[in-house]
Amino acid sequence: MKNVTKLIFMAGSGFLLSGCIASQSDMSTLKLQLQELNRTIVQMQANQAELAGKMDELNQNLSVSNENLSQMDEQLSKFSTKLDDLAASVTRPAEAPQPAAMLPSELFAQSKSHLDKGAYDAAVTGFKLYLNNYADGENVEEAFLYLGDAQAALGKTKSAAVAYAKLLQTFPKGKHIAEARLKYARSIIPLGKTDEAKKYLNSIVKQYPNSPEAKQAKADLAKLK
Repeated sequence: MKNVTKLIFMAGSGFLLSGCIASQSDMSTLKLQLQELNRTIVQMQANQAELAGKMDELNQNLSVSNENLSQMDEQLSKFSTKLDDLAASVTRPAEAPQPAAMLPSELFAQSKSHLDKGAYDAAVTGFKLYLNNYADGENVEEAFLYLGDAQAALGKTKSAAVAYAKLLQTFPKGKHIAEARLKYARSIIPLGKTDEAKKYLNSIVKQYPNSPEAKQAKADLAKLK
C-alpha cells in the first residue's frame, strides 16, 4: 500500500511540474490512470484476501493432520502393548501347580502302585521324576527297571530299551542284571537287533544258569532260531 501511495504522489508531482495549468486531455489521462490504479489496488486487496483465506484453510488442514497423527500414534501404542501382552502369554509357560513335598521313598512307592494298577502313564511320570531328582536314591536300580516295564506296557519299545540299558550301564553288578538283560533283549528284537538280543540271552544262560531268567532266555533263543 505504501508503494501505491508513492506512485500516486509521483504521478501527481509529475503532472504539476509539467505546468501549472493542465489541459483537458491531461486530466482525462490522469483519471484513466487513477481508475486503473484503483482497479489494481482492488485486485491486490482481493488477492490478499484470497491468500489469507487459503492460509487459514492450510492451517486448519495442518491442525487436523496433526490431530490425526496424534490419534494414530496413540492407537499404534495401544496395539504395540497388546502385541507385547500376546507375545508374553504365548512364550510364558503356564504355571503348573506345585505338587506337595514328597519323600523319595513315598514317590517311588506311589509310582510302583501306579504300575501295579496299570496306570502306566502315571507310573512313567513318577519314575522319571524320581530318577531326575534322586539319582543317588536307594531305589534307583528298581526305578530304571520299572520305568522300562511301564514304557513297554505302553508299547514304547525303544524308550523301554533305553531304560533297561541305563540300568545295565549304571549297575553292571546289580541285583536285577539277569532280569534287565532279558527285558532289554526282548525290547530290541522288534527294533531289528536280533543278533544283539541273542548275545544278551546267551549271556543270561551262561552267567545265571539256575535263574528263572535263564529258562526264559532259552525259550526265547529257541524261537529266534
